[in-house]
Amino acid sequence: NGGQVNDLFRLRMSSKYIDYIEFFQGTAPGLKTLDQQAWEDVEFSGTGPVSDPLKVELSRQSGGTVHQAKSLTLRIAQGVIHGSVYYWQLPGVCGGASKGKILRIKPDSAQTDEFFQSGTCWGCHTVSRDGKEMMATFEEGSPFPLQTIDLTQEPAVLGNIQTSTGLKGTFSAYNDDNTRILFSNNGGSNNSSATFLQIVDSKTGQYVQQNAIGPACGEGAWSPDGTKIAAICNLVGGSWTFDASDGDLQIVDWDKVNDTLGASSIIVPKGNLPGRPAYPSFSPDSQYLAYGRPTTGSRSTGNGTLWLVKADGSGAVELKTAQSGGDKNFNPVFAPKGAGGYSWLVFISRRDYGNQMVGQNRQQLWVTAVDDPPGVGDPSHPPFYLRGQQACGKSENAYYALDPCKELGEECLYGIDCCNGQCVYDEMQDKYVCGEPDPNECVQTGNACKEDEDCCDFPDVQCIQGFCQPPAPK
Repeated sequence: NGGQVNDLFRLRMSSKYIDYIEFFQGTAPGLKTLDQQAWEDVEFSGTGPVSDPLKVELSRQSGGTVHQAKSLTLRIAQGVIHGSVYYWQLPGVCGGASKGKILRIKPDSAQTDEFFQSGTCWGCHTVSRDGKEMMATFEEGSPFPLQTIDLTQEPAVLGNIQTSTGLKGTFSAYNDDNTRILFSNNGGSNNSSATFLQIVDSKTGQYVQQNAIGPACGEGAWSPDGTKIAAICNLVGGSWTFDASDGDLQIVDWDKVNDTLGASSIIVPKGNLPGRPAYPSFSPDSQYLAYGRPTTGSRSTGNGTLWLVKADGSGAVELKTAQSGGDKNFNPVFAPKGAGGYSWLVFISRRDYGNQMVGQNRQQLWVTAVDDPPGVGDPSHPPFYLRGQQACGKSENAYYALDPCKELGEECLYGIDCCNGQCVYDEMQDKYVCGEPDPNECVQTGNACKEDEDCCDFPDVQCIQGFCQPPAPK
């Protein structure tokens, strides 16, 4: 801040194994975007966020005067957050676009990807666990129809469930093996207090359960292990579930073998805190749920806070570090897999972004690390702005999902890229491909595993969330 056009800057980033220095000419207001390769060189040069912090120092020369350097310390997790963020851009922004749309962005990308052209306003989306399919709501009549989208195609195309299938509602969730979809039949005559959660076959759209949990339930989520469903129930007020002023976070067991519901309990009541629980999201290990407490239904237009709770309802804690002292934070959603010893949450926030977005009170997406497993107290960390989203837009309802997995023989970088979880070196092709490893050998870091001892580098690397990776930093 305070810089002038053509000021000269010296950026230095140093840690145990790197000393990066770059000189550049500034802009007003000041902004420096590091080259992606240079950032990766810095990012992966260290030994961890605790053992090897990164010191960042910026010096400025303006009008012949050299100002005192400013510095701060960053702590970089040694891991890659896999997958993409699919989010809804609200209508009426970025030149007055009249239709809301879903955009896709990778955390290491500098721009969004409009992967599907719908021709109408669409949103309220979710993505299958394998990243191959999306379900979304389209503004075509009332109640709104639900359709699936095949994400394996470029550009994406409509999937098996289309308007003619007859499913109508908002907000959905896939089960662990992508064979079932949970959604709310909210819309039309089904106001928030008359809304049911329904479950269908993901290929045919045939009903499996037409009344899961009970009436007045919406905003459903399915645990990654497929054994639990969470939702906001006892909704009161408003035609849309997201306008309901009251509601409780409820959880119910699911029998995957018999497609039946089990025991149900309220784990976070509305209570006396501001707002109500909204949009629950399970952690990758299914042991925790993140949720928001917005004060205007579950919209992001009022105030809101971020919370984490165990799946049994104990240990609810506000994520104050992620909120950075603000009260305009909403809809936290877990990334599908942890990285660098942390879980990761993407959320909406109406906060300032440095000197680039000041006083605009605009919804944008931020990402925070969460200790894995969470300890006593607030497990969140200072968040970062998700680069690539359109600054002129309003970013809503982010959903973090893996990219479509690759089949045997396709080139890969990590085991998580592959449908079978195994990225192996092929000597004949001199490259890594999705393949079948030698069953008599240990599992390489980054590939799928069943127990700690499977991993070649155990105990330094352990079987965490189904893949060999380093444990949380000490």
